[in-house]
Amino acid sequence: MKRLLTFLGMIVPLALMGQGNITMKRVSVHDPSIVFNQNTNYWYVFGSHRASARTRDLMSWTAFTAPWANATNNNAPNRLAFMTQEVTKVTINGKEVDFPNFNAMQWSATYGNGYNIDGNMWAPDVIWNKKMEKWCMYLSINGPQWNSSIILLTSNNIEGPYRYQAPVVISGFNVTSDAGVSYKNTDLEMVIGKQNSLPTRYNRGNKWGSFFPHCIDPCVFYDEEGQLWMSYGSWSGGIWILKLNGDNGLRDYDTTYSVQGSGENMTSDPYFGKKIGGGWYVSGEASYIEHIGDHYYLFITNGGLEQTKGYQMRVFRSDNPDGPYTDPKGTSAIYTSYKLNYGPNGDTRGENIFGAYGSWGNMSDGERSQGHNSIIAAPDGRTYLVYHTRFQNGGEGHQVRVHQVFLNQDGWLCAAPFEYTGEKTTDTDIATTELFSKDYIIGDYQLLVHRYGLNHDKKELATPVTIKLNADGSVSGDRTGTWEIIPGTCYMNLKINNIIYKGLLVMQLMEPKRQKAVAFTGMTTSGSTAWAYKEVSEEPSSITEITPVAKVAKGIYDLQGRRIANGQKPTTKGIYIINGKKVVIK
Repeated sequence: MKRLLTFLGMIVPLALMGQGNITMKRVSVHDPSIVFNQNTNYWYVFGSHRASARTRDLMSWTAFTAPWANATNNNAPNRLAFMTQEVTKVTINGKEVDFPNFNAMQWSATYGNGYNIDGNMWAPDVIWNKKMEKWCMYLSINGPQWNSSIILLTSNNIEGPYRYQAPVVISGFNVTSDAGVSYKNTDLEMVIGKQNSLPTRYNRGNKWGSFFPHCIDPCVFYDEEGQLWMSYGSWSGGIWILKLNGDNGLRDYDTTYSVQGSGENMTSDPYFGKKIGGGWYVSGEASYIEHIGDHYYLFITNGGLEQTKGYQMRVFRSDNPDGPYTDPKGTSAIYTSYKLNYGPNGDTRGENIFGAYGSWGNMSDGERSQGHNSIIAAPDGRTYLVYHTRFQNGGEGHQVRVHQVFLNQDGWLCAAPFEYTGEKTTDTDIATTELFSKDYIIGDYQLLVHRYGLNHDKKELATPVTIKLNADGSVSGDRTGTWEIIPGTCYMNLKINNIIYKGLLVMQLMEPKRQKAVAFTGMTTSGSTAWAYKEVSEEPSSITEITPVAKVAKGIYDLQGRRIANGQKPTTKGIYIINGKKVVIK
């Protein structure tokens, strides 16, 4: 990477300059999963019911539909696309074995007349498989009685056509039908061995969800060692994870899982893998895992997706891809008894990264029911949170939104208060550069606290109050407290009513206008979050008083006041004072 010489007064990108409105082209993709194609520099989101879109800037989206393929048709109808798999053999423990054909369409259509697959292709996740050199789509084919499956489809082109390869994991083994659908048509016996009848362990009838996961909502990712994983599950039996085989994108049949726990407290199963969250019919779906900084972060969306049902993202983290995952309070993502986990009396497990809010900045309508997100630590050094949202006055209509996300001093995720509009600030900038002088920071702010316990039945949302950050480090106005900047960084501690929010400051635009704002985002040790912003008309000027040598008219110094002997601009990464101005070399 080329070293960038960035003068502090110019660190805000050109996208933040100018007047008028920001050009944003919206798109509706429910359950958006983000992926970046480095060959074309396009970002893609794939969602339920074949909705998908692409963009180059994460602001203006174009919708498209990726076609299905089968043996005879590169634009196969939905009802025919998932009937015959392409993979017929796999290797298990060094031995090639037959892979029985799994008719995913038939499996999900087993119960009830009138099943329509058109509305039951849910929440795909797309990833580039490095060994296969193919785009791999992991797609949920939903059935009404947990008789669902997550299947793998592949394509040479990210926009398709995608062709059905084989199932990855299947739920609802107790299905019966006159057509002969049974566990014998699945890969269960490939995992646990030949059986004379369906084992009692999996013969759960209408109690399936009390014990096992519903096989929908896949998230597929590589860990830091290059191992491929898939998390999945929704409500009922919780969120589970499996190792995948990077050579074919399917389950790693050589990895075995023991039985751990019992009943509804089962945490490991030979077929379903390892539980990492939820259980006991506690709400929670749309797991998404990404390695950011030093940790793996697990997102789970609680509540129901409708406007009044409490949809809200919660965050946990772990040192390992398969857990254990805990929240800022140290509480496990796994439940050991039933708890309501959204609404006025809901359990507060998981970081509440943000929730329903309105009357914020220049927004014309408040957001609510945000969730079923994806998140990506992108090649450009920034992290983006992508989710669908409904609106306070917009019925059940929904759109995609993107916010940049940063790590605070304690390594927890804090979402920027406004949509992404081309900002270039990275976590490295936040941790190593003091972008804003004290004089620039002080002033009147709008403060919005994202608390747990909103009454979604009444469409309650968080609304802002006015505070003032004073030069003496105090906070006055509708709320009182203190504030401080961590020297040499953009980290900021905001203490409001004796509650400390550890976060950071970043320059943003208040969409949809090009109104600049210095914005704060932070969180408490209990997991609640706060946003604040102050409108500004000018960019921050260079900080010239970090060290006494900053006042020297000429010369090059490090931050300890040591003059660079040869007078040449340094080539080592770091922060320097050059002719009285602070300079960051990346």
